Amino acid sequence: MKKLIVFIMLMNILFAFENSKIENLMGKEQFTSYNQLLSKIFPKKHYTIYEILDILKNNGLLDLFFTEPRVVTTNFTFKGGDNILNTKILNDSLRSLGYYYFYPKNIIKQKDKLSIDIEFKSEHYIDPVSFIDEINSRGCEILDVSREGEEYLYKLSCENGIIKEANILTDENEMYLKANGVYWLVNDDFNKINIQTKNIDFWHPSVWFYDEQLNLLNNIKINKKRTNITLNIPASCKYIKIMDIYSGENFKRGIIVKGLK
Repeated sequence: MKKLIVFIMLMNILFAFENSKIENLMGKEQFTSYNQLLSKIFPKKHYTIYEILDILKNNGLLDLFFTEPRVVTTNFTFKGGDNILNTKILNDSLRSLGYYYFYPKNIIKQKDKLSIDIEFKSEHYIDPVSFIDEINSRGCEILDVSREGEEYLYKLSCENGIIKEANILTDENEMYLKANGVYWLVNDDFNKINIQTKNIDFWHPSVWFYDEQLNLLNNIKINKKRTNITLNIPASCKYIKIMDIYSGENFKRGIIVKGLK
């Protein structure tokens, strides 16, 4: 009988599912409990980090929720890219996922890396699958996801990052409507921009011009109501942000923009 028990134990050890990344994401206790199941849902030898997270989530093996709200700390480390654009892409991605009330706990800039720790109060962690989908849609790449104690750590690259909300400026009149009253445009080699609003709107122009890395090139503010203006676009301008000096409510009915050579 003892030999049989020892044999069964040896067989379990021999055929135990092993994967350090999956164990890290699940936690050792849960990884051990569902070890035999894991060998069935992960039949291949190699998976991307997204595939691992997606399979765990779809099988209810990614524990993201708490019994009560608590302060959550999450680390994001960017490799390469521009720090300003990296920060905006992270901020926009989190807001798109419904995280509006978070603040940076720690920011470290080191050579070609930018590390940001954010804190927020929630009943759950950020869904890593949804976050990867969102960050990928902005031209970024997730290099790795891991857990360290109660904290998720994301490593990513946004060297080819884009401002997802930006519309391309064209040589035809284009109508845009944004609920928050903030309009982003991508400049495609135009020298001037014409901006029009409804006559009934009280728009006090605030137009920002940025290069590809979101370095500010110029900011034009006009503290008078305008409904039609034409502005020069600085050389090397990639992005244009259009706002109202006081409130987006002042031109919530939309704007019409056109690029001029």
